[in-house]
Amino acid sequence: METSTDNFQHVPVLVEEMLANLPEQPATLLDCTLGGAGHSSALLSHCPEAQLRGIDRDPVAVEASRQRLETRFPGRTDVRQARFSELPAYVKLWRLRYDFVIADLGMSSEQLQRAERGFSFLLDGPLDMRMDPDSSDPNAAQLLQKINEHELRRCLREYGEERNAAKITRTIIERRRTNPIRTTAELADLVASTIPRRFHKPGFHPATLTFQALRIAVNGELEELETLLNILPDFLNPGGRLAIISFHSLEDRPVKKQFREWEQPCTCPPHLPYCICGKQSIGRAVNRSPIMATETEVSDNPRSRSAKLRVFEFKEWSD
Repeated sequence: METSTDNFQHVPVLVEEMLANLPEQPATLLDCTLGGAGHSSALLSHCPEAQLRGIDRDPVAVEASRQRLETRFPGRTDVRQARFSELPAYVKLWRLRYDFVIADLGMSSEQLQRAERGFSFLLDGPLDMRMDPDSSDPNAAQLLQKINEHELRRCLREYGEERNAAKITRTIIERRRTNPIRTTAELADLVASTIPRRFHKPGFHPATLTFQALRIAVNGELEELETLLNILPDFLNPGGRLAIISFHSLEDRPVKKQFREWEQPCTCPPHLPYCICGKQSIGRAVNRSPIMATETEVSDNPRSRSAKLRVFEFKEWSD
């Protein structure tokens, strides 16, 4: 897919909160979700001597970020198109360990506002939803046409937490027997007509959770997040910090769980007087509760309302 990068627009969330949680004088920075380079630009401005490396699955985002960062911060960045599971190869290529890593798990405004990307139920376009539209992976329309009834119902329940998953699934299965669902408008209208009006919430489109579930499934988002959490400790320097911004509970729960396991990994029964499992803490969660956007930011950027920032600091010492 060829899309101009000149007007790539995305307002980053919780920027000041991210900067407030940097370690002292970070020299190496890693952005795992470049988007429009909003967080990267803020980091490089705040840390004038630092080097930054970054990845994103979306080729349009990567090119837009590359152009902006090279213009504003020449010689200080290297960005590549990659998903989380491909990050180890680039970390090896760059030969760096990092003092600070940021991952913003939300979608960019640019992705939602382009009908041809197929993410939005408000804009009619092809039902695609792939973060990398140039990949050979199945898009959302293809997934809906091939997935069996049991798996579709499970997808809507687990990835969308959709209470009407069974009813929506039956409607989709019945519809595709005679006419495949090919556009976002077709799917949005189908879901809206399926969910009883008493379940329609003001300001919340009935198809929101269905679209979320399909997007997560198409892109393997939760599997990629799990991979990222598993590999990141090997990439940070002692005393380094990891910041993750999530936008819904399916993202926040595994992040919170992983931070807790890194901090308190012992699996010994509580009645034992001392640890025998040998699992040692590798750091601490900096904030016990997630950091949320201020009222001012939410007013300026409503998308930030659901954003949660969690920060983990890796140990500077060895036990």
